[in-house]
Amino acid sequence: MNTQQNDFLFFLNDIAPVAALNARKMEELLFEDPASSIVKARLFAEEILNGIFKIEEIDAPFLSSLHEKISYLSREDLIERELKQSLDIIRLSGNKAAHNGNFNDITEAFKLHKEMYKVGVWFFESYSSDHQTKVPLYEIPKPKPQEDIKEIINKQLLELLGTGNFPIPTDEKNQDIKVVVEKSQRAPFEGTVEKEEAQHILNMDIEEGESFLLRELRRLKDSSQEAIENASQFSSFKDYLHVDRKIQMDLEAILERNKNRKEGNLILLCGSVGDGKSHLLAYLKEKKPELINHYKIYNDATESFSPNKNALETLEEVLVSFSDERINESEEKVILAINMGVLHNFINVQHKEYTYNKLKKFVEQSDLFSQNITTFYSNQYFDLLNFGDYHSYELTERGPKSYFYSSLLQRILNPSDKNPFYLALREDGNRRIHSMVHENYKFLQNEFVQEQVVQLIIQTIVKKKLVISARAFLNFVADILIPDELANINRLSEFDILNHSVPTLLFNRSERSTILFALSHIDPIHRRSIHIDELVIKLNTINDWKPILDGYVKDDTSKNWLAPFVSQNNLTDTSFNVFFESLLRITYLTNKQFAENTIEPGYLDFLKNLYFFNAGSRREIKGFYEEIKKAIFKWRGSPRREHLYLDRASDKYRLSQKLNLRPTIDHLKQNTNDVLESFKSSILLAYHDGNSENKIFLDIDFPLYSLLNKVIDGYRPNKKDEEDAIRFVEFIEKIMDFGEKKDNILVQFPKDNIFYVIKRDDFGAFIFERE
Repeated sequence: MNTQQNDFLFFLNDIAPVAALNARKMEELLFEDPASSIVKARLFAEEILNGIFKIEEIDAPFLSSLHEKISYLSREDLIERELKQSLDIIRLSGNKAAHNGNFNDITEAFKLHKEMYKVGVWFFESYSSDHQTKVPLYEIPKPKPQEDIKEIINKQLLELLGTGNFPIPTDEKNQDIKVVVEKSQRAPFEGTVEKEEAQHILNMDIEEGESFLLRELRRLKDSSQEAIENASQFSSFKDYLHVDRKIQMDLEAILERNKNRKEGNLILLCGSVGDGKSHLLAYLKEKKPELINHYKIYNDATESFSPNKNALETLEEVLVSFSDERINESEEKVILAINMGVLHNFINVQHKEYTYNKLKKFVEQSDLFSQNITTFYSNQYFDLLNFGDYHSYELTERGPKSYFYSSLLQRILNPSDKNPFYLALREDGNRRIHSMVHENYKFLQNEFVQEQVVQLIIQTIVKKKLVISARAFLNFVADILIPDELANINRLSEFDILNHSVPTLLFNRSERSTILFALSHIDPIHRRSIHIDELVIKLNTINDWKPILDGYVKDDTSKNWLAPFVSQNNLTDTSFNVFFESLLRITYLTNKQFAENTIEPGYLDFLKNLYFFNAGSRREIKGFYEEIKKAIFKWRGSPRREHLYLDRASDKYRLSQKLNLRPTIDHLKQNTNDVLESFKSSILLAYHDGNSENKIFLDIDFPLYSLLNKVIDGYRPNKKDEEDAIRFVEFIEKIMDFGEKKDNILVQFPKDNIFYVIKRDDFGAFIFERE
């Protein structure tokens, strides 16, 4: 390689020689005079923009400033969003270096070096006809060998590069120039816990320069060894993260009650994949073996053994001691974790050798497959727990909350000497390792941010019907804390920090998991609100943004992320959008009043009604029935009060019947608890035709409720709406049988707005007369 090719943007020499020269000078000055180096970076950006204007033959003498040129090229779609951000970063830093005599920040110069590389590569690939030159991969700039190099490294690069997650620079003679923190430089291990105990909790066996916090957080991911659930194993890590749940308490109570029984006992743990059955069984085996050791445990018996048999044949082998033929003499004790669908098939199939009528009768009596809530149910031989009716969140009149998810977050974020994650953060601080992982962790330590994250998770469950297990939730936490860029914080640009922060990872990583995909649809940037509009107006009419940031953002960590953006004059349109999206998301996550003002009203109304129905509150239920009645009549169409159309719209005539909806709440049970832990996650309405035995039920979940609210406001459902709400359409067809069409039909002629009635007289004959 010749000397020319040692320049970091040598490939621009032919197509943009002045820009390449400024790039070379920028790199030469980086360690000696960072402020001058940054000015050269700005000159480089100006030459690149001049080159674009010349090649694209743009004649715009009115565009004098760098800001105006970047904005113009962005509006004309001549530069991409990422390139625009790089140019903005160079421009902003160049302004600081040019106008602030005390500015001499080598960390800023390092950031610009990488942004210049991005700009140079884009320009070369976009406008060069040279297809032979190979663009090299980006390399961190290296200081030239000199006598005081050790002092420069220790004083300047130590804070910049940290000690982990980046390539160690080397000089021309391949002599390693390592950024090492000597033992004497490291801060002592702080805190009330003894160092030996902290080391035992944390496990100090780690490579020099690696991040403890990153290692611990990666254990939360689905891909980690810790993610493998096994009913026979329960690690110390899982023990630390374990949160007691009501289903655990109920199972322990059943086991305690059956501890000394001699006759056989079958405990059915009914649920679905990933709902925590394996974790619960492993926990009990480790922590309370005296309750469970005398039971045989089949965790998904359909896959446990007998590969030559199908699921039902395998189950018959497992449950033979509880068949009608053997159950009276059986002393076997079995815990069976089973999918509800498999159990339903097993009790309803015709078995070859044995019968299971007693088991079938028990399951039917438990109401497992009915509309009723079944948490646990027991009789002489059997016990059953239904994971499906033990929710991961609770209902209150003031809104939902989740002890389970909140406790899991506390396990990870609590500043405790028993918390391996917190100890990892502290030890990384002692070693001067600081990346966006550490920034994100500190941001999520904010208690209100944690509360907002939990509320968002509950929204995905209610709105998108997700089932979020502990394992899925922990993987989600890792996804929003660990960005793709793991470099030291000082090497990240202002936009890099925003793009790798929790608020962005929370809403902008839809491809990572079903949880993040669902969250991308409830991103606050998609909402319409007068409070959001008010924020936009302030940003566009006030030049000094510092008071706005101070008033809206209620968290110091994220306020520091936004601090470089203090004026609208600093940002071009695309960069402004990045800033605004981050500001809005951060405000939503940190500002309680703003969050309450911008949350979807229909969502809160649904949850309040869900609480009232599960609590059996008659007064509040009445109002909801009236609301749904309006939706029924508006969906089908109504020519007059209490009448529903029988046919579709027609120019000639339309038929309708009188329908008197008779609601009933006999199916509801009253629950006087302020906090509901067991409940149905949808609202069940019931109507009858005058005979309370003839009921028709309507199950309303949030998607249907949201659609019906739109209908009440005047929206006309289309074909897709009818397909999505097929259960509601079928309900209307059924309830039409409760009307008076056999005795009285209203005929409407729309053009003349004339009504006739077809009805029976006292002798049963039909008569046709005008109304």
